[in-house]
Amino acid sequence: MTTSTSASGPENGNSLRSPLLLPPLPLPKIPESDSAPEKLLIDDMLQRYCGEFGPWQLHHFVLTSLAWALEGFHTMVMIFADREPDWTCLGPGCYPQAKNVCRFEPGSWTWIGGADSSIVSQWGLVCENKYKVGLVQAMFFCGCMIGIAGSCNPIGQN
Repeated sequence: MTTSTSASGPENGNSLRSPLLLPPLPLPKIPESDSAPEKLLIDDMLQRYCGEFGPWQLHHFVLTSLAWALEGFHTMVMIFADREPDWTCLGPGCYPQAKNVCRFEPGSWTWIGGADSSIVSQWGLVCENKYKVGLVQAMFFCGCMIGIAGSCNPIGQN
């Protein structure tokens, strides 16, 4: 059985998990005559136990930022696609001074820009179905929360 050595192998410290497995820097010896514990700032503790910002941290930063940027784009799409377009009266039984179309008979009014101008007009999400617009947005953000909770590791590294 032959083994080959590689420049990217774990024996050279270049594996993906190697930044997680490095031992912490040794603590300085405290003389027994000095009983006061060493006071460290948060920055000192992070540098001592976590190390400097390196390629592994940059990798995680970029992936996390990418996820948040994509979620921002999706939120912007919901804002513009879920708008309720303006409407106009077509005949009797419709009053242009009214604030919504819920009291009008079907066919007495129409959407300005056509029925395909937004999701609200295309699917008829007005009056008793208006809650569905907010429900879709709420379900999207619930999914984001579940995804964030699922990406956390409450048990620890295996």
